[in-house]
Amino acid sequence: MSFLDDVINTGKNVVSAAGKKTDEAVRFSKLKIKESQLNGDIKSKFEKLGALIYEMAKSGEKDNERFDELIAELDGCYEELSGIDKQFDELRNEVTCPGCGAKCKDDNAYCSKCGTKLPEKPASVAAEETENKSDIDENKD
Repeated sequence: MSFLDDVINTGKNVVSAAGKKTDEAVRFSKLKIKESQLNGDIKSKFEKLGALIYEMAKSGEKDNERFDELIAELDGCYEELSGIDKQFDELRNEVTCPGCGAKCKDDNAYCSKCGTKLPEKPASVAAEETENKSDIDENKD
């Protein structure tokens, strides 16, 4: 029975690992789609902003309210894009260097490009990763 239990446990581990990888791939794809849509929105807002500036220049009248509104919308899009970038970093186990903007592995203490100290992971995230690693290591035996 021990051999059969080992086979069953190995099968469960393989299915679990495949499920996690599939989930990551789905999340990555959804983020890519959302990023693409946001970039399209940004392009559209820049076109509207350019048309507004052209109209203001031609007419000599300033529409500061609409101008400020478009700028605020663009700022919101860029903030959302920044959040998506952070989610990509999490999926790839990377962190962006605050000094030079390079992508580094999240377990590095310093940036490999410029040497700037990288931000530390929150304790809850580090503990969860350690726990997940130990679960995987236990299942290998």
